[in-house]
Amino acid sequence: MSNDAYHHGNLRSALIEAALRLVERGGPPSVSLRAVAREVGVSQAAPYAHFRDKRALMSAIAALGFERLRDRLREAERAGCENLTELGKAYLAFAHDNPGLYGLMFGPETEVDPADPVLAQAGREAFAILARSSAHPGDEGPGDPGPVAAWALVHGLALLSMSGRLPVGAGEAPDRVLKLLQPGIDAHRGEADAG
Repeated sequence: MSNDAYHHGNLRSALIEAALRLVERGGPPSVSLRAVAREVGVSQAAPYAHFRDKRALMSAIAALGFERLRDRLREAERAGCENLTELGKAYLAFAHDNPGLYGLMFGPETEVDPADPVLAQAGREAFAILARSSAHPGDEGPGDPGPVAAWALVHGLALLSMSGRLPVGAGEAPDRVLKLLQPGIDAHRGEADAG
């Protein structure tokens, strides 16, 4: 790719996309600002105009991941998939389609900065969609255990499935596993009406 392609301000996006390709090919250890510059075809100093260090770049990639997860979950919502089983399928599909990115999104704080405002906001937006499907109606606040239970299930199922640690047969029908939580979420959501 030529340096001429970046005269209109899209170098930052190109660096993020190049780093994402490196993450998917070799995981976070394969990413360095030097490797990303080489991948894009710019000088080794060029990435520093947009990212102070590798952690800032990795935080931008993780934020992009949460934005893409949010978009995938929104698509499922728009298609009428508002219960946890259906949203969970979309969540699992995202994780399986983007294993390196998903690993970075939930990886150690040494790789990303959880205090990065763009990353934090993107994570909240993705989580809010799960929260709407599992919280007391009208209350997706941090004290509601429904969203935490929903997220724990889909995230744990994604990690187990991606690592090949699900028992034989369980990995073939994740929707059956997701459906096990739905009655509990429905009961939890109904507590507000009963109370």
